Amino acid sequence: MTPVAPGRQQIFTLAWPIAMNAVLLQLILVIDTILVTPLGEEALAAMGIAASIAGLILGLLFAFSNGSQLIIAQAHGADNTLAVSKGFRSGRVINCFIATVGIILIFTLAKQLIDAISDTQAMATMAYDYLKAFSIVTIGVALCQNITVYFNATGNSRIPFYANIFELPINVLISILLIYGLFGFPELGLTGAALGSAIAVMCRTLFLIIFYMKQQSKQGNNKHNQPERLTRADVKNHLTYATPIAGTFVSGVMANSLCMLIYAKLGVNQFAALTLLAPWIKVAGHLATAWAQATSIIVGQLLGKKSWGMLDEVISKAWITSFIISIFMSASYLGMFYLFEAIYPELQAETVSTLWQFMPILLVIPFIRASNTFCGNVLRAGGDAKHVFKIHALTQWFVIVPLSVLFVLYWELSAVWVFALILLEELIKGVPFHIRMLGGKWKRSLV
Repeated sequence: MTPVAPGRQQIFTLAWPIAMNAVLLQLILVIDTILVTPLGEEALAAMGIAASIAGLILGLLFAFSNGSQLIIAQAHGADNTLAVSKGFRSGRVINCFIATVGIILIFTLAKQLIDAISDTQAMATMAYDYLKAFSIVTIGVALCQNITVYFNATGNSRIPFYANIFELPINVLISILLIYGLFGFPELGLTGAALGSAIAVMCRTLFLIIFYMKQQSKQGNNKHNQPERLTRADVKNHLTYATPIAGTFVSGVMANSLCMLIYAKLGVNQFAALTLLAPWIKVAGHLATAWAQATSIIVGQLLGKKSWGMLDEVISKAWITSFIISIFMSASYLGMFYLFEAIYPELQAETVSTLWQFMPILLVIPFIRASNTFCGNVLRAGGDAKHVFKIHALTQWFVIVPLSVLFVLYWELSAVWVFALILLEELIKGVPFHIRMLGGKWKRSLV
């Protein structure tokens, strides 16, 4: 019987839990933003500074986890259980190392950096207190992401989604209690939001560990299924394969975090507007990203099976769906602006005015970004991660970061000009992405 190429339904079955999982993860920051807004613009800006620094560590964790996901997906497609096991365990070692180094840096260097970029000492104090408490989150995320990508790559993406459903109400409840000191709990303000997130992430970690151990216990009944000892060479090989994939994410996170630190000099209201909008953009953007990641997992599995003949059909259908998702995202952004005044009634008039000036640019971005995201994920699935890294890194570090410095620190332009750089970045990256994608070389560059 001739094998049938995976269709949109199979990709959707894998994609929707990934999308919802990513949205719920992003809601951690959205929840903190909503709950912290009544504390004032200064607290909101302080959280933005702390989140920019924490984003460097979390970005590294997500980056190398994405590399692990691709490796595990190809091993799963090849039905190589030993490679799946070693890929998972190697990823865990790398994630734990990143989290440990990140926490050390928070408690040794972060305070000086925050003091240097904060407008006021009160803002610096709030930002550092938030960051210290948020450091606990990095431990949970290191373990969570490792288990999450394992389930995603092996086609069981619903379990991480259920874990986030379990986490979300815990985050809301604990954060409210600790921010405002309700029912006898201490009133911790901004720090309470970080502790609420930390406790919730640890609950999600426990949830995922339980489900992973249940699955492993079923597979481990046969002594022949026991995993081989993980060696230093295994971790090194995993790191070699994952680094080019992770490099794209690392470059993006570092460039974006650096830009956000630069944007902190825009002034409290304009920077607060950027901080407020950023998590909502990411929430909507996760729809396109999840679809692209699900497609890349299917592509990785097909390549592992050496089913090259099915690739074009799968990618063609998935690409069309990606464009449809872009239409939905653009409409969602438009509706989002009408909700802001109701969700954030405490915002000052200047902050609201700045937000509305972003809207025309935001309506165009999804169409270009979704296609670029799709290309990047498929290219990485085919082992062409180095080229993807070059496109991202060259655009970010030789165009966007220098322009951010000029716009904010020298020309002192408004936040609208800064926001337009997002559109410029996607336009520049789009040309080499699509040329490389249509060229087809990635089909012959297997990880």
